[in-house]
Amino acid sequence: MVTKAVLVTMIVLASPVGPRAAGTCDVPSDMTTRDKLPCVRASTVLLEQPSLTMEQLTKGPDFEADAPAKSRFAYFTPEDTITCYFRPFFAFLPDKGRTPKFLCWQLDGSGRFFDRTGLTIAVDDAKVVAGPDGRGVLYARTDAADAHEIKADLFKIKYLTPPFPNHDRRDNEVFTEVAAARFLWALGFPADHMYSALAVRCVGCSHDPFREDQRHNTASLRDEPMVFRVVAVERLLPMDPIDPQHDETWSWADAAALYASGWTREQQVGFDAYRLALGLLTYHNPLDSQNRLVCAEWKAGVRDPKVCERPMVLVQDLGSSFGKPGSLGTNVRGDFRAWQAQTLFANADRCELKYPLKGESTVLQEAQELLVRRLDKLDRASVKAIFAAARFQMVDQKQLERLRHDGAADAEDAALNEWTDVFMRRVAELRAARNCRN
Repeated sequence: MVTKAVLVTMIVLASPVGPRAAGTCDVPSDMTTRDKLPCVRASTVLLEQPSLTMEQLTKGPDFEADAPAKSRFAYFTPEDTITCYFRPFFAFLPDKGRTPKFLCWQLDGSGRFFDRTGLTIAVDDAKVVAGPDGRGVLYARTDAADAHEIKADLFKIKYLTPPFPNHDRRDNEVFTEVAAARFLWALGFPADHMYSALAVRCVGCSHDPFREDQRHNTASLRDEPMVFRVVAVERLLPMDPIDPQHDETWSWADAAALYASGWTREQQVGFDAYRLALGLLTYHNPLDSQNRLVCAEWKAGVRDPKVCERPMVLVQDLGSSFGKPGSLGTNVRGDFRAWQAQTLFANADRCELKYPLKGESTVLQEAQELLVRRLDKLDRASVKAIFAAARFQMVDQKQLERLRHDGAADAEDAALNEWTDVFMRRVAELRAARNCRN
């Protein structure tokens, strides 16, 4: 699990309102990992589906149509070059994953930080001090006693090195995770907020902070930044983690057991709809370490134990999508030919999922109908816009070479059309599936 609760505390955004969970669960201060199961039992995976304009769909979940200037610090576009200040973090995790990434505090063009609401924080210079766990804490350089932590806007950067798609197709999740998260958000499922960006100028970064396990940042804000090109930016879904003993995961095996005995029909339908949505993206790698258990709403006035009135489960790491399974961790991502050859169902006449994610091989008809209704809000233009926001016009260089060789007048647009065509065929496959369970 590479994203921890410390990240969530840095991000305060409005949570969407949606379907209620089947129950509540206690979250005491001394909660252990064995105590998480009641929260999973009470959880849901459905949010209210947002009604999105093309602009909202393109700019992402942190864009506020009624306050575009105010929300500008919170969302990013494929044309943006971002400046930030490195925060040591991943070098201290026992399992940091394999994808190159780092954390950093966002800076504006004048070298000022942003607070959690987007207001700027002016400091003459800054410093990073190791916290109790070694991870960086931000202070003004003039704060000799380290008495006043600067709680600045923080995000995760994923980067390619070298900055070329397909150099290692496993690292193509710089593209695939953006598309997967955007599709799930548009369909009303919980997902972290992912954005494409042209480049990041990181003050205090080494040339490869992830692989070098960079543990310090001694840079001044005036120092020259290291530039990373072809990047994705991640903001956590603004829901509090339920993370006893620093473990915020949930188990696919537990979910399957609760599905068989413990969940309500409504929970079963929602979970099946989620599995279908993940199947549209060919998410096939159900690792517990990539899951997150969160609370979308706490009972007011209750302290210890806290009571979560709306626990939710979600897949955090969606990068292993738009490709196919491999061996020994070599699952390809963003490979058009590989994804084109995939299907949602192993047998559509029996409604059998190709990748059941450790659960029932078939899904409920109500779940099929629910997802079809939600997909009705995504027309072809909307699907293509999501792929464009994730820069799928550049993810597969072999696809582009083929299209150019075949004489495409605009190979990048043709590539987007091909990705869109396949997605729409998957939707048609979902509609046509028969004999889903009653």
